[in-house]
Amino acid sequence: MSKIILASNSPRRKELMEREHIPFTVEASDIEEVLDPSLSVEERLKKLALSKGMPIHEKHPEDVVISADTTCYHNGKILGKAHSREEAKAMLLSFSDDVQTVYTAVAIFFPDETINFIDSTKVIFKDITNRIDDYLDTGEWINKAGAYAIQLKGQAFIKDVDGDVDTVIGLPVKKVKQILIDHHVL
Repeated sequence: MSKIILASNSPRRKELMEREHIPFTVEASDIEEVLDPSLSVEERLKKLALSKGMPIHEKHPEDVVISADTTCYHNGKILGKAHSREEAKAMLLSFSDDVQTVYTAVAIFFPDETINFIDSTKVIFKDITNRIDDYLDTGEWINKAGAYAIQLKGQAFIKDVDGDVDTVIGLPVKKVKQILIDHHVL
């Protein structure tokens, strides 16, 4: 029986996999994350998810490897993780009383096939202009795509979610689990 390897150091992806009772180990690759500007946003992210998982799949070709990449898309721009408090504040201000799309691209490497897909969820923000500094003080924004954690204190900013909240957290895990079931891994 193949083992399942999560090719990610994301604690959020790990929590989602554990929540769904998917047995797995973690082994992340250390690739430089580069987005190909000649591709559409969706195709760029799918390619990045493939790039993250490929080195692990090559090391463990008989196992199942799951890799993913999550990003926010807002006002025609891809927004990853903020690198400073000021950058996080600017991102959050731009989301205030607006809608963004969060994409998570997933690659699942089986011994004889690879499934690569993208899931998107629209996140509608409240007017948060008066609450951003308090949120930034928590440090929760650090290492989060879009500078917030929807499953933690950041949920106070959200008016509505159109789609799978797990996609925003970092992995559409129910869809991943169904693919693993369909391939007789679970």
